[in-house]
Parts: sequence; structure tokens; C-alpha cells
Amino acid sequence: MFKPSGWIFGIVLLVSLILSAPVWAEDPLGGEDLTEGMNIPGVVAKVNGVELRSDYIRFRVNLDMRRIGQNLDAQQKAKLAGAIIDKEIVRELMYQEGQAKGSGVSPETVEKELQAFKKSYESEEKFQEILKLRGLSEDELKKGIEVDLIAKNLLDDRVKGKVQITDTQVKKFYEDKKESFKRPDSFRARHIFVAYVPFDVVQNTSPEEMKEKAGEYRAASKKKIDEVYGKVKSGENFEELAKQYSEDKGSAGKGGDLDFMYKGVFDPMFDKAVANLKVGETSDIVETEFGYHIIRLMETRPSDYAPFAEVEESIQKHLFMTEAQKLVGRYIEALRKKADIIVYYRGQ
Repeated sequence: MFKPSGWIFGIVLLVSLILSAPVWAEDPLGGEDLTEGMNIPGVVAKVNGVELRSDYIRFRVNLDMRRIGQNLDAQQKAKLAGAIIDKEIVRELMYQEGQAKGSGVSPETVEKELQAFKKSYESEEKFQEILKLRGLSEDELKKGIEVDLIAKNLLDDRVKGKVQITDTQVKKFYEDKKESFKRPDSFRARHIFVAYVPFDVVQNTSPEEMKEKAGEYRAASKKKIDEVYGKVKSGENFEELAKQYSEDKGSAGKGGDLDFMYKGVFDPMFDKAVANLKVGETSDIVETEFGYHIIRLMETRPSDYAPFAEVEESIQKHLFMTEAQKLVGRYIEALRKKADIIVYYRGQ
């Protein structure tokens, strides 16, 4: 059966999927307003007479367009804004429904959440500075927290105890979709790594100086890896050499052990070098985008299927989310049907 911890995870994820991501969890934005020319009115919609103003919509459109990292045409921008407005309509519907059903949250609960959020900032002054950059007041932030808490309570009521995922369903899903649980070839290797530019230099040197001395740094790194390679070829202990010379802090203390990795995860040149090795063999010096490597192949594993026990919980969560979303979708559609909703922005 679906575990309680998985059910809680599912509710939290449902809230994040159905409602817009909380504005207070985002980084502040700068730069030009990318909503210029979209003709977004001051009030984008009304929900049972409550106005939804455009300030937040513009903020979200700007944020999402910057995340996408590419120019959108007018139709794409309008579609993005429309989707955000629709989620804000759902937020307001759920807020109103929660208030009507007495599912509201106390001011003390909201304040507790607010104070917990403030702790992520170094000071009250810094917190207020971020709010100002985002064009938000503390009251607006509290309202956002309240809406999400009410939404969670409502979804709890709609889903709790109504979605039953059986062990048989989980097992059947695994068997029916077994090919999707197939893992690629993997290997375990040790390496000794020397970066083109030492990490301490990267941290303490200006970009201009690094660019000026790039050839010098690279020559020094090549000299170092050549010397280490000579020691490897002469039979010195690979693990001890990795501990002494490797600049990969994550693996150096383990004698360069990278544990098992799937092919295609690391740099292609690394994979290519490993493909040419037999277990126990050591590569020549290998260059990747990160620097120089000397690689020793320790073990290989052929492609296989992830054991059921390893993926059982993720299947449970997937099946739960699928069924819960159907329930919630019907619930939200019912809220829409009995509400008076007017949308003033349809895009151009």
C-alpha cells in the first residue's frame, strides 16, 4: 500500500503543480520588462467579484521568460501569461472555498510560516530588501502563504483516504513498463585528476588574469600530470598517488575511487578511454573539458534492470499522483462551474 510519507509528499507536489510556484521562493529580477507590448490590463480577471491584478502576472511572465532563456513571439508570450492567470484563478477559487468551508488557517500559523521563511535570510533588513526588489509587501507575502496552506488543507480533504494504491498495481506497473527501468552499462574506476587551472587560482584570481596566464597554468598542469603518470607507469601504488596528487576532492581521499557510473554521464572522452580498457588496466593521460585524468578501470557491469525493490516507492508515488490529479482535476472543475469568473486578458 502507499506509504503515509509518500502521501504527504504527493499532496505537497500537487499544490506546487496546480498553483503557481510561490513568488517568495524565487530570486529577485532585474533588467527590462519583457511584458512590454503585451497589453496586459491592470485587472486580468475577476473571481466571484474579486479582482486579480496584473502585478504578479507580469512578474511571473518575466521570471519564466528569463528561465526559458530564449525569445518568445507574441503568441507564445500570450499563452504563457494565460497559463499563469489560469493558475491564479485556481488559487483564488481555492482560497474562497477554504474560507467558505471554514478551512482557513489561523494568523498564528501564517506568522509561524513567515518567521520560518525569514530565517533563510541573514537579517530582517536583507529580507525587507528582497521584498522591495520583488515589488511585494509583507502582507502580500502572508496572503500567499495563507493561500497555499488553505490549498493544501483542501487537497488533503479531497485526496486523503480516497486514493488506494495496492501492491498488485505497483508490481503490475513494474512488469508492464519494465523496459523503462533498464539501466545502461556501468563501470567503476579510479582516477587521478589535475585541473587545467588549480581550483584555488580560480577562486582567487580575476578572469582577466586567468585569461592572460591560461597557457602558463595549463603547461604547469601538464607537467604535473606527466610526472604523476611516470610514477604510475613505474609501478607506484595508484591509490596512494591519487590521495597525494589528485585534485578531485570528492574521490582523492578514497584513492581516486569514483564508484559506479553509467556510460554517458561523464565527459565523452572519459567514457571513450574507459571503453578501451580491460579491468585492471590503466589509461594514458586523458584530456576532458575539466582537465587531465589517469584512469584505472576496476569493474564493469552490463546493462540490467533496476530491481523492483529499488523502484517500488517511486512507482507508488507516480501511481498516487496520477490518481490524485484526476480527483483534484474534477474538484477544481466543479469549483469553476459554480463560480462567476471573468477573464479580461486573452492575449493578442
